[in-house]
Amino acid sequence: MYPILFHWGPITLHTYGLLAALGFLAGYALATRRAKQAGLSPSLVGDALTPVVVSGILGARIFYVVFHGSEFSGAWLDTLKIWQGGLMWQGGFLGALSALVIFARRKKVPFLFLADLFAPAAALGQAVGRIGCLFAGCCFGHGCAFPWAVTFRHSESLAPLGVPLHPTQLYDAGLNLLICFVLIRVPWGKPIGSSSPPQPSQKSEAIKFIGSGRIAGLYLILAGLARLAVEPFRADARGAGIGLFSATGLVALAIVFAGTGLTLWTYRRTK
Repeated sequence: MYPILFHWGPITLHTYGLLAALGFLAGYALATRRAKQAGLSPSLVGDALTPVVVSGILGARIFYVVFHGSEFSGAWLDTLKIWQGGLMWQGGFLGALSALVIFARRKKVPFLFLADLFAPAAALGQAVGRIGCLFAGCCFGHGCAFPWAVTFRHSESLAPLGVPLHPTQLYDAGLNLLICFVLIRVPWGKPIGSSSPPQPSQKSEAIKFIGSGRIAGLYLILAGLARLAVEPFRADARGAGIGLFSATGLVALAIVFAGTGLTLWTYRRTK
């Protein structure tokens, strides 16, 4: 793999950083399109995306440093070099969630509606970002002898070198693409007092969906299950857990339960 695309004088372009940026742009494009479909101004997406993404990146990096502290022993300034790889989804989720809650309160927009809006975009952005993980060598898998195994040979790769490994990054990317496809197929429901989907002129009604929260709940369930499915193939440090579950696996399990609770609550509220 190629963790570094090229050097140009003092400038170094890391593949992970490039793909993380592409994931951000892909998520932004999808969220903007969905906002237009819901009759909202696309500027709402831009206003929300900056604090959400920044908080998500900070949370993901903090989680990575906590669970991979040995990598930074004696070189703590390297904790700032996120463009080289090293983000954890669970931390990113908690950071982004916190920022979205604060944004929703400040803008007086229903939080669950925003969560439904951004859920498919989050899955798409994560799918693209996981390709960056593959190039950087982070989030690597156990050794395997399957034909699709990947072998890292670049000296700056974060994965063990010269050993065929499970391409867990590709497993994650594929599952998140599938999650994105499923979520965009789920209808948002009807605005209160209307028998048809919202039109661009119905801005005041568009944020009053009866089914607000069901897409977000489904995202939590599917994203948590996807992580649990890939977890047994991961070989990188993920913290001490309980029994069969690592620390990150326990967080993923908690996210599944949270999504299930949100889905049931939304269903009861809708009825």
